[in-house]
Amino acid sequence: MIMRIFGHRVSKEFLKFAIVGAVNTLIHLFVLYLLVEFFDIWYILASFFAYLFAVTNSFVFNTMWTFRADIKHRPVVRYSKFFIVSSVAALANLFFLYLFTECIGLWYMFSQIIAIALTLIINFIGNKLWTYK
Repeated sequence: MIMRIFGHRVSKEFLKFAIVGAVNTLIHLFVLYLLVEFFDIWYILASFFAYLFAVTNSFVFNTMWTFRADIKHRPVVRYSKFFIVSSVAALANLFFLYLFTECIGLWYMFSQIIAIALTLIINFIGNKLWTYK
């Protein structure tokens, strides 16, 4: 569907964005698990900290590889936009994480994986249309 709307170039970008997202998902899950299981931090707060760690990594790789933007061109403005889009997606992510864990009863790690998958589209479209337009 995304590919029909935006065209072939964007479908390649979406694939790259998804690959970077998969790596960042692993980073996010690792930090989340570490904070919950070894530091006994509440899973919602731990997920937020894991997000902060992963979002910077995501910005660097999406800027340089996915969208091939000059990382030196207005980096603070671009990072701010990226951070805002990612934060909106993160809020949606936390909503789904809480919903699936507390209301449905899934293990927090499974809930996190589902939440990340659901917010991928929000993240891509926001960054494509605003951060990297």
